[in-house]
Amino acid sequence: MNIKRNSGVFFAILLLAGCSPQYLEKSADREVSVIMEEKQQKIKKDTLPENAITDTTSSETIILDLKDATNLAKNNNRTYKSKQEDVYLNILDLTYQRYLFKTRYGFGGGVYVDKGDEESVSGDVNFKLFRWLATGAQITFDITKNFINYLTGDKKTDFQTIVSLDILQPLLKGAGRSIAQEDLIQAEKEAVYTIRDFIRYQKSFSIETSEKFLNIILFQKRMENFYNNYQSIKATRERIEMLASAGRIPPLQVDQARQNEYTAYQRWVNAINSYTSALDNFKIFLGLPAKSSISIKDTLIENIMESGIAEPDIDIKGYVENAMKKRLDLITSYDRVEDAKRKIKVALNRLKPEVDLIVRVTANTDTHSYPNIELDEPTYRTGIEFDLPLDKIPNRNYYKKALIDLNRKQRDFENKRDTVILEVYQQYRNLQEYYQSYLTQQNSLLLAKRRVESTDLLLQAGRATTRDILEAEESYLSAKNDLATAVINYLLSYLRFLNSAELLELDEKGMWEETYEKIVKNTAEK
Repeated sequence: MNIKRNSGVFFAILLLAGCSPQYLEKSADREVSVIMEEKQQKIKKDTLPENAITDTTSSETIILDLKDATNLAKNNNRTYKSKQEDVYLNILDLTYQRYLFKTRYGFGGGVYVDKGDEESVSGDVNFKLFRWLATGAQITFDITKNFINYLTGDKKTDFQTIVSLDILQPLLKGAGRSIAQEDLIQAEKEAVYTIRDFIRYQKSFSIETSEKFLNIILFQKRMENFYNNYQSIKATRERIEMLASAGRIPPLQVDQARQNEYTAYQRWVNAINSYTSALDNFKIFLGLPAKSSISIKDTLIENIMESGIAEPDIDIKGYVENAMKKRLDLITSYDRVEDAKRKIKVALNRLKPEVDLIVRVTANTDTHSYPNIELDEPTYRTGIEFDLPLDKIPNRNYYKKALIDLNRKQRDFENKRDTVILEVYQQYRNLQEYYQSYLTQQNSLLLAKRRVESTDLLLQAGRATTRDILEAEESYLSAKNDLATAVINYLLSYLRFLNSAELLELDEKGMWEETYEKIVKNTAEK
């Protein structure tokens, strides 16, 4: 019976082994198809748990100015929080590297049952102390208490203590503070680099928040301008209808005025949609629930437009010099060159033979000393251990990679240095351009307003057409929008310029209050 069963298994194995590729392919298709159908049926039943979709959003509208928005974004923005966590995790890694050079303790033991001719129960407890010194030395102190047949034998005899002290000091490879603590040194450096990067990120984030907020202000301003333009064109259409009824202008101009009114109305509706969409996206940026209600209220742009923008008085060479000395990312790039130099020393050390000084001290008691435990005369062991690998290819490659990495880091620093210089100059040129654009748009607005007023008078006097007044209204609308855009562009450009020179200062809420004083004309003149 067993022979038959074994024969069946044998032939089954032969049959499977002889399956054709086509059979195996179809078998795979069938199995995948079954699993796909199984998972699809499950997906049809998938829903989020109730606690994940419960809406706890307050119905109250949150009114935000730029300071409030900046502080809210700093506390709630999801990307910002991840950057904060990156800093935390990096410093957490540093705590581990510091921990490695602290005294470490350990306690353990066990109970064992031995069965043979006779059954016995024994046990041991162990206390261990380990310290890694800055010189690369490893010190291990160990106390072990063995309870030999303690539970089943003679409690007065079966007791032993072993005390040992081991010291291993590298003499060549792995010796020296700079070598043994390289990982700790690098971890200390990385913590500094991460904090520097976060400081730079905070400033960029503040500018980003300001840009999003001010763009909403711009959408809001355009929405108001489109509405006022619509009302103005509507009033113009009504006047033209009256003039046409009086026979002072052709009826054709009435249709033209009505068509422009429809266009103005549609542009106002589009502006509302753009403003609402920007507001919704800003809520996500602030880390607020999508269903929350916010309202933007800030007089910053209006104040700047009323007061005017001060002409930038900047010593560009001084700003470049400050950037070269204090740009945190440039300093980090330089420090990474120094890191690469240290790595070469470590790589050279790895090429050395492994020669270690060994010291061991051991003392123990015999099993007949209970309860008066006395250690026997300690034994000492000293010597030199060495390992001279004939194959140095791995360490050779490590050294070569370290040399290449140094060259790369040096090039990265040189490129970063040149990039920083060019960035400051470029941001300065952008600032000058936006200031000239502001002056141009300011004058353009005055001219556009004057044109509307004069064309309206000419229209009433029968010396202008409907097209003339509509074109004047269109120019006035564009001028108002362009001036608001110019002010915002200049403000953001000033922030970016200061940041490029490492001169942008933030308060505890992430705001750049001092920068405002440098922009507004009346303030800057004081």
